[in-house]
Amino acid sequence: MPLSLFRTTFTRTVLASSVAVASLTAGHADHLSSAGALAFGPDNTMFVGDSLAGQVVAYDVSAVLSDQSDYVLGRAETFEGRVIIDDLLGDLGARVGAPGAQMQINDLAVHPESGQIFLSASRGLGPDALPVLATVNAGQLEVIDLESLPHTQHELAQPVADAQLEFGQPTWTYAVTDIDYYEGEIFVAGVSGESFNSALRRISYPFDDSEVETQIEIWHAVHAQWESRAPIISQTIAVLDGEPTLVAVYACTPLVRIPLADLQGGEMIRGEMIGELGYGNSPIDLLPFTNAMDGSENILVTHTHRTANSIPMSAIASAEPMPVEVGNNWGPAGLTGFPVPATGFDHIAMINANWAAVVRVDPVVPGKLQLRSLLAPFFFDRGEHMVEMNWPGAPDPFGYRAFPALEF
Repeated sequence: MPLSLFRTTFTRTVLASSVAVASLTAGHADHLSSAGALAFGPDNTMFVGDSLAGQVVAYDVSAVLSDQSDYVLGRAETFEGRVIIDDLLGDLGARVGAPGAQMQINDLAVHPESGQIFLSASRGLGPDALPVLATVNAGQLEVIDLESLPHTQHELAQPVADAQLEFGQPTWTYAVTDIDYYEGEIFVAGVSGESFNSALRRISYPFDDSEVETQIEIWHAVHAQWESRAPIISQTIAVLDGEPTLVAVYACTPLVRIPLADLQGGEMIRGEMIGELGYGNSPIDLLPFTNAMDGSENILVTHTHRTANSIPMSAIASAEPMPVEVGNNWGPAGLTGFPVPATGFDHIAMINANWAAVVRVDPVVPGKLQLRSLLAPFFFDRGEHMVEMNWPGAPDPFGYRAFPALEF
């Protein structure tokens, strides 16, 4: 999900002449105005949400794929991952002729077969920024020449008006908040530009100009009201008790369950709120993952101002809807799962069954973003926490000292 959704201020910054727009070559393409939400589909297809232009672009990324299975992500036995790229903004900026302060990472996705990491980004801030797509090959950033990739695109039926929210966020940044592919369709969350703003679009792929839009109303426990404007921020599709179901987190922060059979379009529906994840906070990502320790299917929900929630899919399937048309419930309430110490995360995606890729704030240097690996299902690195067993002569109940120091 694009990080720009959570920035409270936006500027129409024009880059200085030393990093003029004309210097960007490989990342720029006339058919793409912005690069946000990423998702993979069949046949090496990567979908890119272009909120500024109100479209989704599908790229065939076969030409830039390479098998990443030989790249060592860490050591699971000692709960140690690795920093893949230490200064992500600075490194990417250097490759497109811009300072790191003028770069923004918008989303992260991993190609499921190769394990290759892809990033969407902006060179510059606000609507004057240029889109950048990059990949990580054996730990090295490579900017993708977008014009060299075969692509098709679908324009959203209802473009978002050029307006601003109360505190200055442009509404266009919410046009595409997330994308999921499922059985010949992409499900595109965002806002529609209509008076009933929160919408989910079902779009056939390969694109054939067909689009079905469903307007979704939800009960928001914190506000104690039915809401129709704030969009889904992140989502996934899972089969729950034999029924394909959209599981989504909304802005400020209901957890909602909606059977795909209800998403027929042409009418307003109400999603079932099964959890309220807590006021004063925005969700960032909803990450489906398999717990390799017990084989269970789960989601991880990361947040701007709270620790993450790990929630079993079985609990999502069986959860009773929370009461509606009742007084304020500030949360957390309903189905919230298990708290996971995953903070400072901007984006997260699973690389394989055991490891996740995370864009996160450097724990030592404020303002610097790292790309690193973290072990699932706990999503933390033991080396970053001082505990009793770290001290010389302390007990070693888990036998970590039997392993040599980890080097890459």
